[in-house]
Amino acid sequence: MPRLPILRFPAIRTPSFRSPSFRFGVLTAAALAIAGVWGGYVVMAASMLETQTRDALANAEATARAYESSTSRTLHDVDTTLRSFAERYADGGLARARRIVDDGLYDTALIHHVSVFGPDGAQLFRSQGNGPPDRLEDDGLLAYHRMEGRDRMTVGPPSAGSATGRPLLRLSRRLDDAAGGFAGVVVANVDPSYLSRFYRQADVGRNGVVTLVGVDRIIRARGSKDGHDAIGLSISASALWESVRRSPTGIYWQDSIADGYRRAYAYRPVEGYPLILSVGIAVTDLEAAVAGFRGQMRIIAALLSVSVLLVAALLLVQHRNAERLAEALAVNRDFLARVSHELRTPLNAIIGFSEIIKDRMFGPDAGDRYADYAGDIHASGQHLLTLIDDILDLSRLQAGKFALLMEDVDPVAAAEWAIRIVTPQAEQKSIRLEFNRPPAPALVRADERALKQMLLNLLGNALKFTPENGRVLVSVGRGVHGRCIVRVTDNGIGMTAEELRQASIPFGQTSALTTHPGRGTGLGLPIVKSLIEAHGGSLRIDSRPGQGSQITLEFAG
Repeated sequence: MPRLPILRFPAIRTPSFRSPSFRFGVLTAAALAIAGVWGGYVVMAASMLETQTRDALANAEATARAYESSTSRTLHDVDTTLRSFAERYADGGLARARRIVDDGLYDTALIHHVSVFGPDGAQLFRSQGNGPPDRLEDDGLLAYHRMEGRDRMTVGPPSAGSATGRPLLRLSRRLDDAAGGFAGVVVANVDPSYLSRFYRQADVGRNGVVTLVGVDRIIRARGSKDGHDAIGLSISASALWESVRRSPTGIYWQDSIADGYRRAYAYRPVEGYPLILSVGIAVTDLEAAVAGFRGQMRIIAALLSVSVLLVAALLLVQHRNAERLAEALAVNRDFLARVSHELRTPLNAIIGFSEIIKDRMFGPDAGDRYADYAGDIHASGQHLLTLIDDILDLSRLQAGKFALLMEDVDPVAAAEWAIRIVTPQAEQKSIRLEFNRPPAPALVRADERALKQMLLNLLGNALKFTPENGRVLVSVGRGVHGRCIVRVTDNGIGMTAEELRQASIPFGQTSALTTHPGRGTGLGLPIVKSLIEAHGGSLRIDSRPGQGSQITLEFAG
């Protein structure tokens, strides 16, 4: 027969006790509470980062002011040395001026060496070393000091001014002769690493940076913890220049051209010199500063979320227990009503027929009729005894007190026995009983009496609800895992899902059952289900109205 959709026990529920609205309400409230917890975490984390950023920017501005002032004083010290050199040069020439160098009257830690170049750019003097240049090739510097830079010190871009090729900053001033004519320039060659080391001491975070850049957009000095000074790097594409155009001091954000870090920069001009000092705070440092607090907040948010879920689960479990209790009470009331009905029916027959016989209602000569009534009394008594036995068996099974004698049983022999027992009943309705045996003998670990009872119950149901000239098939075989499979298949009236649900309840009587004569007590399937579960197996029912039913017993091993 065609494969039918599978309906499994014990997936039975009583719809009248379901409360999806309660569960939906609890889950919705839990979801909203968890969303509120994590929403609060996001808001607080953002607020903490905003506060940290605001404080860091205020620190960057204060640092920029402090380092701008220090840089200005440092450059002023160099300027004082050059001014003194120029004044002595004008009074007594190079011989008098170089006494400043020879006597060490300058900051040797800051000034690498002093050079003097004539009006034509030829080197006239170098305080130490033999490094380049032998000639000043920067004609623009000479032209500057001839004209607008007559009384100003300029800070030139880094150039190779040492024997090692290490870049040096040229800080230069004009030299005049005794007559006031242009006599060349004096250059203080400053090692930018002096400034860079000083800038690295700034408290601006692990990836923070302090940069000194000229208005020509060339970096003069740069202090960073990673030692990447980027001296001489052009930052023409920097957002600094647009910010400077709008305001001489301020803050701008940018991905660093030197190292790629995204930073917020506080900048300000160096007083008296064409230089700008900026202090950069890295975004990674800002995030790292609040990472610990964020981690603690995440743990708190996670704990609160777990608490919400536990409370929701507790409410659902309690509600489900209340539902199950209500279902159990309803089933119990229904069970008692059904039991009372099933017991009352044969008892009424026994009492009624026995009163007829006792009172000889049809006279002393109605012996045959009294004998028939006595037979009815006997049949009702037998039915009542069977009913009570079934109730007791079901009660013991559900209480786990039904003793099973487990042994190796031949399911084929048990099926043949059950078929012989029900053959007279099948012949009365001209129902064809068929049996599919396995190709090889196979034993199953089971209680023989219980196995036979299950087969009798299933065959009895199949014969009751299969019309005349129908067919009932018994099959014994092995499943995919080698488990013993016993199936009873009929082409009877079949059942709907609701009828199956009713049939699984003790004394359950569906419309399909009640409309057919010879219906049972409603304990057949519940007893089979309890017996197979006591064996560690399972019961499966495939059924569809008008197409018959297939009931499968699968044993544990």
